[in-house]
Amino acid sequence: MEVFRIHNRRYDPLDGLGAAVVGGRWNPVGLPVIYASRVYEGALLEQLVYAVRGRLPRSRVASRIVIPDDLSVPVLDVAQHPDWRDEVRSREIGKAWAASQGSVALRVPSFVAHPWGWNVVINPNHPEFGRVVVAEVVDVLWDPRVI
Repeated sequence: MEVFRIHNRRYDPLDGLGAAVVGGRWNPVGLPVIYASRVYEGALLEQLVYAVRGRLPRSRVASRIVIPDDLSVPVLDVAQHPDWRDEVRSREIGKAWAASQGSVALRVPSFVAHPWGWNVVINPNHPEFGRVVVAEVVDVLWDPRVI
């Protein structure tokens, strides 16, 4: 499975430290995870959520990350978790998933691209994480018409 992550060029694309420091939709503070999108366009949209009004994010690169096909990447069953949109609840779900060590990654719905957008949360503490690789890193070139 290929996934895409946009991040500051200063940071390793497979470092979950930033998410651990500030927490995120699917992880509480203290739990390192890596956020990626199933499609490049989804990664762009996820970045724009954090853009300062009228200013595009600077110093960003896009990483194409490959999760080997023989590694399971289950899809979060939103029917079992109808409250996933609640940030406290989604963090609890992510924390339980990471603690279970059941998979190196989990497909989760995108809050900003719902109902069809999907993100992938990667667990750097999973025993199979070493098999996840960065295949390519390119500069993000923002079209100034975006904002």
